[in-house]
Amino acid sequence: MGKVKRPKISEVVSIIAHQLKNPISIFKNYLEVLISEELGPLNQKQKEYLSDILENVKNLDKTANHLLDAYLIEEKKYKLKKEKFSLGKIVKEVIEDFSAWALAANCQIFFKEEKNLPNVVSDPFKIRQVVENLISNSIKYKNPGPQKIEISLKRKGKFVLFSCKDEGIGIPKSDFKKVFKKFYRSEKAMELDPTGSGLGLFINKAIVKLSKGRIWFKKNKGPGMTFYFTLPISNGK
Repeated sequence: MGKVKRPKISEVVSIIAHQLKNPISIFKNYLEVLISEELGPLNQKQKEYLSDILENVKNLDKTANHLLDAYLIEEKKYKLKKEKFSLGKIVKEVIEDFSAWALAANCQIFFKEEKNLPNVVSDPFKIRQVVENLISNSIKYKNPGPQKIEISLKRKGKFVLFSCKDEGIGIPKSDFKKVFKKFYRSEKAMELDPTGSGLGLFINKAIVKLSKGRIWFKKNKGPGMTFYFTLPISNGK
């Protein structure tokens, strides 16, 4: 008999993450129905407990998605559904979605968009994921006290340039080469959010690269970091 071919670790992780997707979705739907009180009233303590459970289920769902994406990227099977769209529209929607969280975290978000920016070409769903990740990192990994987050969009040659500048904990210079590697997380980041997968920036880089753009960062003169990415402009505007 021939040798049995054993699956690679990455394949096993992909299979497990894929198998988790359906039960996670069911848990999430049930919890949302319970919290909405469609099946009966809840007291405040019950609502708080169910909301905490829902938040953890959402984190688990995000981790499963990240593991599947990382597997597809490594196997060169990750695909984008490209079309032309307004990057400004996506950024505004994400800022609106995060407004309550930012307020609770004592963060002020400022957005500046150059006038008459042309459409870009990429996968709008995946680019929204990139924008969400970068802005959420700025809110999540902040220093104590109030913080300002400055987001901007402007044209740069044949590209639209996105930037997100914060006043957060930053990244140690010794870790700069690891930032876009799989599972990278600084010690301070792990203290502030033990649930992170360390795959967000790795996936961001793959999405932007497949879009024919570029993603990078720099340390600010003061506290915090600024992350940038570019996307190609649509020829049809």
